[in-house]
Amino acid sequence: MDKTKKNKQFFIRYTNAMSGNPKTRELIEQYVADPALINHILFFESVFPCYSGEIEELTAEENRVIAKLKMKCKHEGWLNGIPPTHREFETSAVVGYEIENEKIIKTWLISDQLNIMKLLGLEKEAS
Repeated sequence: MDKTKKNKQFFIRYTNAMSGNPKTRELIEQYVADPALINHILFFESVFPCYSGEIEELTAEENRVIAKLKMKCKHEGWLNGIPPTHREFETSAVVGYEIENEKIIKTWLISDQLNIMKLLGLEKEAS
């Protein structure tokens, strides 16, 4: 099997294992070698427990995978000084990963943070 196909399959396994489940350090470390990503996932798990991500689009080349994800979250923890709103919402994100030996070694993320604040009822529409 070629590297691109193998990395796509790895990413699908990773997404299925993480989506909608408690994200413990032990689970995360089965798939992730990047300490910054491990800490990012643990932080978001504390704010949006058991958040899920559904793959809407998936592109891969060699050791890189880029995914558009539909995220489903419920705000249950403190977010940068903002108390839990207990609101549920969906948003999209685009994430890029570099994979080596079936571990994520590097990542980047694009999300609409202003939209998330609006979905949480924390940002008013401009008049």
